[in-house]
This record gives sequence, structure tokens and C-alpha cells, in this order.
Amino acid sequence: MLEPSIDLVGTLEAVPERTAAISAQTEGRIQAVPVVEGERVEIGQVLFELDPRPAEAERRRAEAAVRQQQAVLDRLEQGYLPQEIEMARQEAQKAKAELESLRLRVRAATRLHENNEVSDVEFERLQSTLRQSEAAYASAAAKLDLYRAGTRPERIAEAQARLDAAEAELARAKLAVAYCTTSSPIAGVVTQLPARQGMHVVPSDRLATVVDLSQIFVRIRVPGGYLSSVKPGAVVEASLPSVEEDRFEGNITRFSGAADPKTGDVQAFATLHNAQGRLKPGLTCRVRVHMPSIEQALVVPVSALADREGTSVLHVVRDHKAYEVQVSTGASTRQYVQITKGLSEGDLVITKGGYGLPDGCPVEQTSPE
Repeated sequence: MLEPSIDLVGTLEAVPERTAAISAQTEGRIQAVPVVEGERVEIGQVLFELDPRPAEAERRRAEAAVRQQQAVLDRLEQGYLPQEIEMARQEAQKAKAELESLRLRVRAATRLHENNEVSDVEFERLQSTLRQSEAAYASAAAKLDLYRAGTRPERIAEAQARLDAAEAELARAKLAVAYCTTSSPIAGVVTQLPARQGMHVVPSDRLATVVDLSQIFVRIRVPGGYLSSVKPGAVVEASLPSVEEDRFEGNITRFSGAADPKTGDVQAFATLHNAQGRLKPGLTCRVRVHMPSIEQALVVPVSALADREGTSVLHVVRDHKAYEVQVSTGASTRQYVQITKGLSEGDLVITKGGYGLPDGCPVEQTSPE
């Protein structure tokens, strides 16, 4: 059985779905930054705090506005008090008495005006005063009717709408207070922390980046010729150049949507398990990609294969003489290469020193020491 693999070079990257880019949620001045870059944080741990005093003042103002609008609504829903109705009745009676008195004066003045005992100017003044009194009585009577009938539904609806608006403003003010404290949405490592105490920030400012490094991507370029064998889910092993004995296992998770037009390579992303956090974004690593096993494969040692002007060749021994043959190769491992054409099972192959021998050169087979 041949278990082929290819060795590639990859670059470690944070998994986008495990990365949180954190910005200010409201405008303000940073009051405290209780974490440092490189620190591990848990979900809900505070990353930075803004000065809450402006937001607290706005919240108190909004609370007062809600209380005021609630009092207005309660008053309208309860209707007018008995003493208010009585006061309106007395005002209406007073206005009516004044109106009747003026009417008597105008009737008396009318006869005098007809006898030219009252001037036109004085008579017109009395009539004007009468009209004003009639209007005052009509207003007082209407007010009394309104108080007796109670609050109209549309006024209660209007007051309710004002209360709803005040409550919405209070909710916004409370949210602004909450936004003064920014916590980590995920557990991970703080990889970037440009936030500084005293800095004035706006919502567009990115102030921290937290990355969950328990899993990490390695980006590799898979040659186009291997795409038929390298599929999502393929097992990979990665190692750092400095500590090659440590192996980090994972699987290919996704491929990019297009190949490189110059090389035909396709970028692939493999997810590696990184529970200890030793793999860091930005590092370069060696990656071995395992391909499906081949049950029946004709193979030769890697050392037996040579290249002649772009064509794979190897040397076989026939009748104690060396001959160069062109072959087609398939899958490979570090030790063996699959031969798909040009070689038959049982052929004797020269594994070392065969390249450059002229065809028909006599050779002698020796037993290994």
C-alpha cells in the first residue's frame, strides 16, 4: 500500500470566525484599559472603559423626562378634580353675571343714545365691552363643559405618545451608559491593543483585536496537478522549522475560489489544533498533506528517479546491462514514487549511480553488505 503525501510551505493565520475586531461603541474618552497586549481574556472580560459621566448625566435627564410625561398621562387619565370643576363653575357664573349686567347697561344706554344723551363714542365702547363679555362667558362655559365631560381620548393618546418617546430616549441613554464599558465577545488572546488611557475615541476606531488560537489556519498553495487527490477533509501535519519534532495535526477546511493564473496553484486553508497556543499567526511552517492511500501501486525509491530535460527517467538492468527508460510518475512519499507507465513489476532498477550510464553499459549486481 502506498500512502502518498506532498510537502508544502504554509503561513499561519488566525481563523476569521475566531477573530473579534473590537471598536468603541460610543464616543468618549478612555478612562481605563485593564488588559495588556498578549494577555489571554475570557468572554465578558473588560477590555477598556470610557468616562461614563456624560452618559450618566444624559440618563438622569431622560429619567426625569419620563417621570414628567408619566405624571401628565396619569393626570389626564384620572380626569379633573372636583375642586377644579367647582372653580370652573364659579368662573362661568361670574362671567354670566358680568354679561347680564352689561346687557342691562347697553339697553339703558340705547334709549339715552336715541335721545342724544350718550355720545356715539361712549355707546360704541359699551357695545364693544358687551361683545368681550359675551366671549369671556362663552369661554368659561366651554371650559366648564370640558371639565364636566372629562379628558378627551385624543389628549390621552397624545400624552401616551409623548411618554413612549421619553421612554425610548431613556432606553437609548441607558444603552449609552452600558456602551462605556467594552468587554471581549470571545475567549482568546489580545493580539492588538491600540487603546490608550485618555484617548478620545469614536465608534469607527478599532481599539482591540482578540483571537481564539485554540484552532488556527495554515494557508498553503496546492499545485493544480494534485487537486484531484487533495480534497476538503484531507489530513495535514504541520511543523515549525525551529521545532520540527512537534507535529500539529489538522484537516483542510476550504479552498479559494480561483487558481493562480500564472502557476495553476490553488490556495487551501487547513485548520490546525493549537490547544497550547504555540502556533502564532504570521509564522511560516512546513506542511505535509496526506492523500488517499493506493492499495496496488508500482513504486521505486526516490533515489532511483532522475530528470532528463523535463522527462522522468530511471535505469533498469536487463541481461546484466543498464538501460535508460522514460517513465510516467504518479503519487509519491518521501521514500517512494509511483510509476504509472514505462516500468513493469519485477524489473530490476538501479537505485543509486545509474544516471549518466550509457545504454548497454555492463553492470554487476551485488548483494548489500
